[in-house]
Amino acid sequence: MLKKMLVLVLFALCSFSALAEMKVSTLAFGDYYWNKHSETGAVNGQHGLAFRRIYLTLDNAFDDNHSGKLQLEANQAAPSAAAATMTPYVKQANVTRKIGDHAVAVGIVGTPALTAAESSWGYRDVEKTPLDLLGWVGSVDGGISVKGSFMEKMLMYHVLYGNGAKNNQETDKYKEMYGSLGVAPIKNLLVEVYYDKKESFKGLTDATINQLFVGYKMEGLRVGAQYATYVLKTQSAGVATADKKANVISAHVAKSFGEEAAWSVFGRYDMIEYKTDASVAATNLYYMSTQTSAKKLNVMILGADYKDGDNFHIIPNVERVSYSTLTATASAAGTPKPKAEEIVKITFSYKF
Repeated sequence: MLKKMLVLVLFALCSFSALAEMKVSTLAFGDYYWNKHSETGAVNGQHGLAFRRIYLTLDNAFDDNHSGKLQLEANQAAPSAAAATMTPYVKQANVTRKIGDHAVAVGIVGTPALTAAESSWGYRDVEKTPLDLLGWVGSVDGGISVKGSFMEKMLMYHVLYGNGAKNNQETDKYKEMYGSLGVAPIKNLLVEVYYDKKESFKGLTDATINQLFVGYKMEGLRVGAQYATYVLKTQSAGVATADKKANVISAHVAKSFGEEAAWSVFGRYDMIEYKTDASVAATNLYYMSTQTSAKKLNVMILGADYKDGDNFHIIPNVERVSYSTLTATASAAGTPKPKAEEIVKITFSYKF
């Protein structure tokens, strides 16, 4: 049934090709991975081939000011999960109206949270950016977004009034508000502030995010850094209890070289801190989950990227998670500090 539905959707979109300019694009990435060490015994030493994402995107430009997007995504379940086949689902579905340097979009749209950091980092196929990795915010949401720029793109903004349900259906009356404001004071430099608030019943479990991002790009070089805080209100039997708080500091650099920039090297370092024992949550890296006996952890990523033609990349990389400070509960119980977790990958990424 699902295959028939997808065929019908594609046929319907293609039937408009005579009246609209349609672009079909695809992206797939995955790894041959080796869990060199994981404190979770079930995946320790495990290795194999995994497709983490496959995207099929159709962009229709009906005219100079009206366009539509449909994006399908499929991914394999994490190695620690039960075996399952890849099932495609709708990642984005929206229509956009351009008004000069501004645009209004309605539907399942991209959120303002990740755009600047992902563009600067440039290696989503290796790892998510911090807010996405920690699960604080989603990459898409259903709602209405407005974005644009002033002063020849020296000042940029993006706001979204969304369901707070990612690409799922709405199930309550509470919403999530997202907003980013970027300034490019000189060429190649971007400074962006971001704010996000997710509403809840009587405000008892509201979540807020604040972020500052600074990125610099020049030919063959990208450098970026961000600092973000997360506060989740909690309650018990309708009475407010202590907030859960966390923050992350992250920095990355990528440098390309060689003929036609065929080779690149990159590195990233994230420092994650949970303020109380109750704040601690597992960071769901694709190949493992981090230990919850530590309040402070560091994620280090190092790799090289070989571009074989315009559409194919081979990216050997290593990801290491180390733990520095135990929770008070773990310390009192005499729990030993977890050993560093290490994942070795040969990542592949291709467009076709």
